[in-house]
Amino acid sequence: MALFDTHVHLAVDGLFGDLGGVLARAQAAGVTRMLAASTDLADSRKGLDIAKAHPGQVFAAVGIHPEASADLPVDWEEQFERLIVEGRPNAIGECGLDAFHPVPPIEDQYGVFRFQVRMAVKHRLPLILHSRRAGEQALAVVKEEGAERGVFHCIEGDEIFARGAIAAGFHLGVGGTATFPKNEVLRAMLGRLPKDRLLLETDAPWLAPQPVRGKPNEPAWLVHTAETVAQAVGVTAAELADLTTASARALFRID
Repeated sequence: MALFDTHVHLAVDGLFGDLGGVLARAQAAGVTRMLAASTDLADSRKGLDIAKAHPGQVFAAVGIHPEASADLPVDWEEQFERLIVEGRPNAIGECGLDAFHPVPPIEDQYGVFRFQVRMAVKHRLPLILHSRRAGEQALAVVKEEGAERGVFHCIEGDEIFARGAIAAGFHLGVGGTATFPKNEVLRAMLGRLPKDRLLLETDAPWLAPQPVRGKPNEPAWLVHTAETVAQAVGVTAAELADLTTASARALFRID
């Protein structure tokens, strides 16, 4: 199998401190490509540096997480666009809205989110969207700004929202939560959705899949999620790997 982890936080200390080992274990497990999502300006710079040092294996996104949207320098918009122009990322994110941990309040998250969506449209980049308990609100913003490409990360079991996101042109990121025993609703929903709109992700070092739950997550463990999702959608793990990797490469424009 050749799997693509479309959402991993390689710049976080838990992974960055053993980056060589993390990448080697991923390669050995068949996770041949990964996209480093970012949460603030410093994280974005580090992700771009990692991708530059590991071409073909690591790709990068620049983004500001909603929880980081309150502590930005006055010239953050200029800095952010400079990262896009000079760093040439494959995506923008993770960005979005969070009503589950509303710090800062969700009303104060909109401006930072909307600017990033506008940058995605301007620079023709896909979005990596964080939308915890705020999916409909985030989807409304991307529609208003004319964004039509990206992935809603860590999709939950809301089929009405999932179908709305797909209809708007977006993919759905499926991670370790799909392996949790109590997530039957999510697994059943995945079996009813278009397979070519699903992407696999770890969100490492968080949300480790069930066989290693409670441990720091890493890209190599994407294989556990792939096996569970493949069973849910009625294909082999190898077939799912081929399908989701092809979808990721097309979305992030990776030859």
